[in-house]
Amino acid sequence: MKKRLLPLLILLLSPLSLAILPPESEPVPWSDGERLIYEITWKGLAIGRQTIEAHKAGAGWHYTGSVENTGLASVVGFSMNVDSHTRDDLYTRRFRRELTVPGEGKRVLTAVVGEETRVSFVWVDGSVHRFSSPQTSVLDDASVLYYVRVHPDPQKLWFINYPSLVSAPLQSLGRRTVETRLGRFPAEGYLFDGDGARIEVWYETGEKRWPLRIFFGQKWGGFTAELVRVEQAR
Repeated sequence: MKKRLLPLLILLLSPLSLAILPPESEPVPWSDGERLIYEITWKGLAIGRQTIEAHKAGAGWHYTGSVENTGLASVVGFSMNVDSHTRDDLYTRRFRRELTVPGEGKRVLTAVVGEETRVSFVWVDGSVHRFSSPQTSVLDDASVLYYVRVHPDPQKLWFINYPSLVSAPLQSLGRRTVETRLGRFPAEGYLFDGDGARIEVWYETGEKRWPLRIFFGQKWGGFTAELVRVEQAR
């Protein structure tokens, strides 16, 4: 029996076998099923709550985000849903955003990343616009929040937008105390500010690195999200 096992052990421990083993995904500070719940304000008005969930999906992650269509959000007609799939390196593989802005209408953006990044954008009048880019290490509305939780170092990021990808350096805003309904937290701030897209996020400095406060702005305006609860989805 030992003689039979010896060749197998030699094979498993050989450099060739180690080379073909699939790489492990990098460790992340969130759990499979983490659910973050935020209170959303738009143009100074409290319009509802946003829920963002993270679920393991193969070698990557699947993030979903939605604004509850209740309360003032339903009255003024604001709604947003995002669906993001990432690769094992936490960059976007597939993305969809449906956004309805009061007084303007619904617009839908989808992106698929393979050998290139292909983006389709449906404007409020139903017209469809497309473009592609050779850049494939890209982020979206949801994946950028999680990518920076792991990689807060200064770097140039590419963000999915229309009519083109937006590139800008990730800037540090330093440290300060952020007060939320969950309590007061020492936090680190980061800013992505490119053509037509501004994202400012303050992360708590503990091991979970929760995004405590998020400002997300584009040419149509912007909203602020403040973390009010953390749950574990079943």
